[in-house]
Amino acid sequence: QWYHRRVREAVVSTQSTGARSLINLKNSVHYEGLGRSSDAPYSTIAIDPLNPNKFYSFCKTGIIRFRITKEDRHVWRLYMEQRQFELAEKYAAGDLEKLAEITSEEADYYFEQGLYREAAESYALSQRSFEEIALLFIGTGNSAALIGFLDAKLESLRSSNTPTQVCMLVVWLVEIFLAGISELEKHEVELSDQEQNTLNAKRADLRTFLSRDQVVREVKKRQPVIKMIQDMMSTYGNVTDLIFFAELMEDFETVICHHIHNQNYPSALNTLRKRRCKELFYKYTPVLIQYIPRDTVDILEQFGTGLDPLKLLPALIQCTGNEQRNQALRYLQFVVFKTKCKDQAIHNFLLSLFVQHSDEQLLMDFLLKNDINIDTSYALRLCTEHGKWRACCDIYRRMGLYEEAVHLALSKLADVRQAELIAESASSGSSEEMVKKLWLLIARHVVETKEDIKHVMEFVNRQDQVLKIEDAICNSLELYNSDINRLSEDMRDATESAERIHNDISNLRRKTCVIESNRTCVLCEGALLVRSFYV
Repeated sequence: QWYHRRVREAVVSTQSTGARSLINLKNSVHYEGLGRSSDAPYSTIAIDPLNPNKFYSFCKTGIIRFRITKEDRHVWRLYMEQRQFELAEKYAAGDLEKLAEITSEEADYYFEQGLYREAAESYALSQRSFEEIALLFIGTGNSAALIGFLDAKLESLRSSNTPTQVCMLVVWLVEIFLAGISELEKHEVELSDQEQNTLNAKRADLRTFLSRDQVVREVKKRQPVIKMIQDMMSTYGNVTDLIFFAELMEDFETVICHHIHNQNYPSALNTLRKRRCKELFYKYTPVLIQYIPRDTVDILEQFGTGLDPLKLLPALIQCTGNEQRNQALRYLQFVVFKTKCKDQAIHNFLLSLFVQHSDEQLLMDFLLKNDINIDTSYALRLCTEHGKWRACCDIYRRMGLYEEAVHLALSKLADVRQAELIAESASSGSSEEMVKKLWLLIARHVVETKEDIKHVMEFVNRQDQVLKIEDAICNSLELYNSDINRLSEDMRDATESAERIHNDISNLRRKTCVIESNRTCVLCEGALLVRSFYV
């Protein structure tokens, strides 16, 4: 016969052979240390009514007191050994050392069972060496298991404290993803439907991983890491994911370069529009305006004053085709007339485009505006080179060179009316003598070109307030007298030249030289006097 008392997780019993303590959780003997008395065995157990943590065992000749102290201190280990890890963590009562041991034991259990995902999560939370666990998963030959461990380890890290470890894990994971995708892409043509679905899933997993907030936040801060990942993607030939990653990192220059390299200019322009980066506009507008000039100028106009037209000027200067030049002209007109740009370089280049345009009226309308800021010397030279004589007349007038303007209107354009308009505009700001001189130039041209004397008289009568008939006659006589004097001087110069030539001929006839009899020819070395020779 024996008596027992169930003490929470253990049982203490007395038997004829003594007393023993049994662990109730695993039904095993904890200790067996009570011997029997020499007279009688301990056969009775009683609980202290005042203190339930004390109880007694006694016999006729003795008594033993039992005291319960931290009865559950090893319960966590018992549950851990029984693979009841949640209960083990509960009885660990927040002890970090115990929790670490439980986590490690749990991870080993899952790994042995082939539950790699659960094992990875537990290993990531344990204090086991990272290298040890990584080699353990590498040894399985299962890339998904290694990805699971690295991913779980990444999630367990706090980026603020371990930025280097985070970036290292990101690069390693990206490399594993790329290797898996590349292996399947080698046989993409021969893939079955299941393998194709696997490939698509791997690509989706890579993009999901790259899009994770923690990854984007930490990698974006470190340009060398971005460059490393981009180089890996380039090495594997994974261009689509390279562009996806570049967009995530806001590396729009790489995206634009890719589109331009593939001659996908609308996509490059659309990326520029979304990014709204001035420096990228200045860098890539020279290329885009050559292939999609209208769309490029539309985007430039949308930015308005947000772009500096001076920095876009090199791109506009490269426009050589008709369509490109027309769109450059449209943008410059927008800049000058809508945004009121006053920079002289912009106005000068706009003038050069008007000069090259087939419609000269556009050039004249531009020159007639009062708010243009052009270099008149440059404008005059440019218009002269392209034969834009009407524009030259207007530029001369703007410069106050009325006499040159009238002379050009009469000599190049043969336009008396244009010359009259110039003379009339000079009357408000020039002296009376200058105005009269201009009208006399016009009158002379009329006299020289019009054989009908009636037409000449009508012209003089129209200008009777400025020009008198006597002035016209006197001016003509003065001009004729100047011509006669010039001809007389020419005749005198010709006579003097003829006399000098006559004297030179006479001197040559009387010129002699002495030849010795033994002289030889310098060419053939023969005797000179035996035949005709030249001196």
